Amino acid sequence: MSNLKARLLAVAIILLFAGMTYYNWHQLNTGERYSLKVAAFGPVGVVGGLFLLLFPGRVGKPETTKDKIIVLLVLGGGLAAGLLNWYLMDPGSFGR
Repeated sequence: MSNLKARLLAVAIILLFAGMTYYNWHQLNTGERYSLKVAAFGPVGVVGGLFLLLFPGRVGKPETTKDKIIVLLVLGGGLAAGLLNWYLMDPGSFGR
């Protein structure tokens, strides 16, 4: 039953952050200003939610060194996805 709760939380996180990212892209395409924070950190929530969906037993504070490294790798992957999203939204911010 605890896996079900973790997976439902993961789906909610994925939907929330994917919706925020979609809305940010919508704002950009309609000519309004977009949020830099959502562009950078929206994909972090999606990647974290996907990790939680695939590995519901990893919920909670990481206690072992292995768990801490896994959390840092997931965070790094999410930040890389956020950086790519930000670049796709505004390549002018990167010197071009």
